[in-house]
This record gives sequence, structure tokens and C-alpha cells, in this order.
Amino acid sequence: MNARVKIQLFAMFKEIAGKKEILHDIQSETTLGEVLEKLAKTYGKDFEEVVDKKTGQIDINALVMVNGQNVRDTNLKLRDNDLIIITAPVGGG
Repeated sequence: MNARVKIQLFAMFKEIAGKKEILHDIQSETTLGEVLEKLAKTYGKDFEEVVDKKTGQIDINALVMVNGQNVRDTNLKLRDNDLIIITAPVGGG
């Protein structure tokens, strides 16, 4: 069975990738971290900084949501039709 996630990119991530949406095929047991690692290898630059190298979790300078929920855990198992949003957090003042 083919499973697929949709990745929506905003802010600098959209600029770097040159697109706002990516469809990515996954296997069962694929984690969020594996998908983020693949994006970092493909697009480099700011994608490499989404995951904090020290903690292995989503960096505080990135906002990653899965199905509308803010996540930090890169070990989250993905399922078919999950929606991943990657953007920079918006600051206010």
C-alpha cells in the first residue's frame, strides 16, 4: 500500500524549495524526523536547522505542525494523508 503525506511550506521554506507544497511517499513506520531529514538533504540551507542537532527535536526557531497540532517530537510516526506544515514562528510585539 502506498502512503503519502502532504507537506505545505511557508515563509523562507517556500522560497528555498521554490514551491509551497510537496507530496512525499512514505513507508509504514516512517517518522517525522525521517521526512525532515530528506527535506534537509534535498533543499539544504534552513531546512537543516529545523531539527536541533543537540536534542534531535524540532528547533524552537521552526514551527512544524502535523494535522494542525504543533509538534516537537521527531519520532512521531506518520500516517497516510497526514498534513505537515513547516514555517517560521511569527513574533509579535
